[in-house]
Amino acid sequence: MPIITPLLAFALLTSPIQQGQDAASEPLQCMAGPVQRSFGETDWLTYACADHSTLIVVSAPGNPAMPFVFTLSRTDAGVRVSGEGNGDRGATAAAFEDLKKVSVEDLDRMVREAELHP
Repeated sequence: MPIITPLLAFALLTSPIQQGQDAASEPLQCMAGPVQRSFGETDWLTYACADHSTLIVVSAPGNPAMPFVFTLSRTDAGVRVSGEGNGDRGATAAAFEDLKKVSVEDLDRMVREAELHP
């Protein structure tokens, strides 16, 4: 099982993330990080994307939400949070509630912090 976690994280971090219609031609790279954080009282790893406005939040080893990934991105209306995976729903729901509270300023700060850990 330990080898599956890094492989899953790598696959999620290098998968195409599309921001609007213009980005469809090029995948977004999200390799800066990780920075360990707690959301919903569980551990998560955050990675910054090359667009400097998107953050990937991956369930850390031992997190009952594993495997799960959230994407936080800046929009004109604030921060959009989306997620996918099939980990424990209680753990993902608790993290989602915390992530919904992230402001644009919080997102920018977390992206900058992850960029310091390439």
